Amino acid sequence: MQSIFDPDLQTNITSLLFMKGKQLRRCALTLMAIGILSSYGQSKRLSYEQTFKSQPNAIYKEVPSFVKWLGDDSMLIKEKGKQFIVHVASGNRSAYNEPATQSSVSAPKDAQYYVPSPSGDRAAVVRKNDLYIRNQQTGAEQRITRDGNDSLLNGVASWVYEEEITGKKTACIWWSRDGRYLAFMRFDESNVPVFMLYQSPGKTGNWQKQRFPQPGDHNPRVRIGIVEVATSKITWADFKENHDQYFGIPFFAPDNQLWVRWLNRAQNNLKLYSVNPLSGSKREVYDEKHPTWVAIGEGVNVRFLEDGKHFILRSYRSGWPHFYLHEMNGREIRQLTSGEYSCGFVIKTDPKKNLLWFTARKENSARTDIYEMKSDGKNLRRVTKGDYNLQDVYFSPSNKYIVVKRSNIHTPDQLVVLDFQGNTVRELGNAKGADFDNYALPKKTFNRVKTTDGKYDLPVVITYPIGFDSTKKYPMMLYVYGGPNAGKVYDEWNTPLADIWWAQEGMIQVTADNRSSGHFGKKGMDEIHRRTGIMEIEDFMAAGRWLKQQPWADTSKLAIMGYSFGGYMTCMALTYGADVFNYGLSHWPNTNWKLYDTHYTERYMDSPEENPEGYKITAVEHYAHRYKGFLRIVHGTADDNVHPRHVLQVADTLQNLGKHFELSLYPGQGHGFRGDKWLHNKNETARFYYRYLLNKPIPDFLK
Repeated sequence: MQSIFDPDLQTNITSLLFMKGKQLRRCALTLMAIGILSSYGQSKRLSYEQTFKSQPNAIYKEVPSFVKWLGDDSMLIKEKGKQFIVHVASGNRSAYNEPATQSSVSAPKDAQYYVPSPSGDRAAVVRKNDLYIRNQQTGAEQRITRDGNDSLLNGVASWVYEEEITGKKTACIWWSRDGRYLAFMRFDESNVPVFMLYQSPGKTGNWQKQRFPQPGDHNPRVRIGIVEVATSKITWADFKENHDQYFGIPFFAPDNQLWVRWLNRAQNNLKLYSVNPLSGSKREVYDEKHPTWVAIGEGVNVRFLEDGKHFILRSYRSGWPHFYLHEMNGREIRQLTSGEYSCGFVIKTDPKKNLLWFTARKENSARTDIYEMKSDGKNLRRVTKGDYNLQDVYFSPSNKYIVVKRSNIHTPDQLVVLDFQGNTVRELGNAKGADFDNYALPKKTFNRVKTTDGKYDLPVVITYPIGFDSTKKYPMMLYVYGGPNAGKVYDEWNTPLADIWWAQEGMIQVTADNRSSGHFGKKGMDEIHRRTGIMEIEDFMAAGRWLKQQPWADTSKLAIMGYSFGGYMTCMALTYGADVFNYGLSHWPNTNWKLYDTHYTERYMDSPEENPEGYKITAVEHYAHRYKGFLRIVHGTADDNVHPRHVLQVADTLQNLGKHFELSLYPGQGHGFRGDKWLHNKNETARFYYRYLLNKPIPDFLK
């Protein structure tokens, strides 16, 4: 039953009271009192131990996960560590006994990376930065490279590639589909500047060496090798190692040609090449230029079609991410989708019916749906129904059913089966625990807030205190990230236990995105070019001003909190935006783009030599003289992503100005941390909330 305190209903209730006179007002107030008793009087409240120390509660439960289809009418799911066969029509479940298989071959203990081939008969092994191919049956190894050392890495990513392109803890090794070829990247870091991170244990401590290129510095030199497995011969792709360039993650086409995304150092020209694995010669397939930047990872993606003659390319070149049909030689046939919305990925194609299905955020930038259309781009049809945001999508083999994981801000995660008209056939499970309906949970609203310049309507989700009373004043906490194309506001269930706790304690919690978040396509992102941080904080200030205009806002208690880029936004909020924000909690912030890495920074800012003014006006220190609220900064001393000198330089500037702030350093911790140090930080954050926002005594469990 919907509570009478639901913010969505307040306007209608208020109108009703004043339309019908005193008698109805008295009646409505009586009903409101009854609503208070029925909605909250008997509801359970979370304890601190349940919220922050993982003591048992039954608000939420694990949602079943989809494993695979077993034909069109049955599937395999996993729940509570066990696997079940589910028959779609009847819903009947039966335990699944996994067939016995031969014991898998384990990785050598001294391997840095171990990557089995598609068939499993071979494995690529990296040991001491050299590459080997291992016969899985005999254990025999063929050494492929012999030049690996501390600064020359075969199959192992340099730091800047691992962080920005290939992914953390990921080998730079890729097998062809038939296992005939193995591609790898070779990094020569000898020209990359060395940064030393100090570790404090023991009598003298120690230094951690890191190759870290800052804006304007040399990047590692990269080569792409292709190994013919049968002969162990390496063929090097025809790129000049000493050129200032980046490579995206390569991938093999169905015909075993290696496709490579190439990007210039300025990151405004992306090319796609097809490389012959035996000769290394390359052929240009695609060329895209943009006046600001082209993202090598999220921008140009390729889906090969089953006919072996075409591929679908996703690109932002129209201003929004859309699909384009190409021949394998690169010739564009047609643009398949268009309009001011974001396409996600191609799920499946049906060559016989000339159909394809894909995800897109078309109806609402905060919700993902499934769409169907003809392969010529015609007859576009929304498949899914209702106001849900989809997270996972699985089509049955012959396109009879679809399994999706979905939610919205009012509906916890569900795993459901749909037909191809979007109708719900069966629910396989949801996140509601046995006690879900017995707890008082906070209400949420999805809002749009106009930017100061009037160009954009920013998405904002508000979580209201439990027992919300619009005549009272509440402290507010705005959670942000803010990085380019990294939106956090979606119409999905996102109510962790901590949010419930702070709603119990009487705090308004808000999440907002800015113009560069991806909700507004490339147009919104391009506005941050060469001054990354300025338009973003201006947008969060617009959201902050809007919040302070609400009748329930305690205008003296608007706080902001974020991590990494969100930590940067928090520091900017308490300096650049000091007239709007009163408090801030900044976690491991990058505070000066001159100190961050080449690939991420120069994509948006160009080099310091090309854009000295931009680097100056986006640094937190540049606005330190405006600081007047209260800021707490948290950072790990072993952070190899955002080095501690970011916050030390800000601290030095604030101290020289005589400003009051807090700096909390966590020895030995990196970019984000867990365990006892994370629990300590959560408790310190809670103390901050009670002291500065809630004006309540710090509870005994925090003392």
